[in-house]
Amino acid sequence: MNINEQVEYLMQGTEYGDEQLKKNMAEELRSRLIACQKEGRPLRVYCGFDPRTTDLHLGHTVPLRKMRQFQELGHDVTFLVGTYTSLIGDPSDKDVLRPQLTPETVQENAQTYAKQVFGIGVLDRAKTHVRFNGEWLSEVSFEQLIKMASEFTIQQFLTRVNFKQRWEKGDAIYLHETFYTLMQGFDAYTLKADV
Repeated sequence: MNINEQVEYLMQGTEYGDEQLKKNMAEELRSRLIACQKEGRPLRVYCGFDPRTTDLHLGHTVPLRKMRQFQELGHDVTFLVGTYTSLIGDPSDKDVLRPQLTPETVQENAQTYAKQVFGIGVLDRAKTHVRFNGEWLSEVSFEQLIKMASEFTIQQFLTRVNFKQRWEKGDAIYLHETFYTLMQGFDAYTLKADV
């Protein structure tokens, strides 16, 4: 497929809330495909799955199917198990603090994620890298954390709908919840991800 056909194929089934945002996302994808084509390499794509429970669920198949489309087009796909991001839990769709899990619970939950993902038959095992973000996040020093955090403001975090609503209601927003986004960014940086 040429780049325009790839963009059309990969944008199928996506919903961004408004047409302009969808158009912007398509253009961003197109520009990344062009850049990778010039470099003579496939896109590096990853998606993280936090083992907050022992099982993948039906909702996980949506991003997994999108990852499979990238594989079908010859792109490099990483299934990332969020062994460190799970210690916080993604706050983006929550209007309350997620309970903290112990490292032991996260490790127990993570044990079967790779086996489960290949058991449901969406991703091609031979074309999928499986990584655990504890590999690199466990090595981040406090000095590195300070440097990463200095790139963002509290105001930026408060523009997120869930944080904004909690702030306006007078509900607590804990500092460690803001680390989640920093950790995701560090995942993308470490994996040299394009998408």
